[in-house]
Amino acid sequence: MQNLVRTLLGGSMLLLAACRPDVQELVQQPQVGDVYVVQFQPPGSPQPQFYVYRVQTVRPDAVDLAAARQPLPAPPTTPPAPAIFSTTITETYTRAEARELLHEQPGDVNHARLIEVLR
Repeated sequence: MQNLVRTLLGGSMLLLAACRPDVQELVQQPQVGDVYVVQFQPPGSPQPQFYVYRVQTVRPDAVDLAAARQPLPAPPTTPPAPAIFSTTITETYTRAEARELLHEQPGDVNHARLIEVLR
């Protein structure tokens, strides 16, 4: 009986993971409150760091992102509290520029790229 329950639970978890939109889909369909997790590694730093941005506004051609006040030592697993984000500074990205965050840009010494969207 326990094996049957484990099998069913394992299958359910696999199905849930398969149904979850991937990062590219989430960037293409942004929602206010989404949190973008960006991994970067400054020159000379032995470990990567993480910056998070919260989607503040979604328009047909652009999104406004509020940056966290400071980098994080590890990627968050749930959306951080809104209080960690700047309330005065937002950065506007066109939809195309937002998709470019998914890939490290040539010449970027920090090797930054969007690795997760938390919704």
